[in-house]
Amino acid sequence: MNSNKDDILHENEERISRYLHGEMTPDEEALFENDLQSDETLRNQTEAIARTIKVMNAIGSEHDRKLVEEMRDSSMKKTRPTRWLSIAASFALLITVGYYTYDYSSTVSLGKEYATAFPLSTEIRGEEDDEVLDKLTVLFDNVANNRDIDNTIEQLEVLWQQSQSDTYNEYTTYAPYIGWNLAIAYLLDYDKKEAKVVLEQMEQVYPSITEMREQIEKLLKRL
Repeated sequence: MNSNKDDILHENEERISRYLHGEMTPDEEALFENDLQSDETLRNQTEAIARTIKVMNAIGSEHDRKLVEEMRDSSMKKTRPTRWLSIAASFALLITVGYYTYDYSSTVSLGKEYATAFPLSTEIRGEEDDEVLDKLTVLFDNVANNRDIDNTIEQLEVLWQQSQSDTYNEYTTYAPYIGWNLAIAYLLDYDKKEAKVVLEQMEQVYPSITEMREQIEKLLKRL
């Protein structure tokens, strides 16, 4: 994840909150809705919050109905219910934004924790092409240091597919390392779904690599 992505996520949360609360000007609202069409991250955040609010509203509507009945029965002031009628939606928004921020932070932290679990050891160099090793070293170093993650993921995805080819090639030997670093890079980019896909593939393909298999299982349990 690039250095600005965390700031973007927090900025999105503020915009989503203002949009859902009807606090935007017409121009701001039009810009937001336009951004929803082109910004997948913003769209996913908004959809997640909206779904939660829908569920909470269903719960809140029942709560509001009972509250109004209780106040009518006890002859409470008519202005009192107004304080509570939108509490479910507001509470849902607060919970969802808070959860999203927490989940993002914990996922990236998990990626950082496991990033250096399997460094590219000089012991496996053998007679492999130095150009291949140099390329992998740069990519794995990017993962270890959470640097240039978007570009690193693109390259690792290609190498992961190539390393899984039925025909032996220069990346076959390093397939477990490529897969592991790709999964970690996904976590650093807050993409748990793709990280799990790669880890589950590795779990099936490399059952005999004991240490890595153990780490894969541990990481999958924490996702």
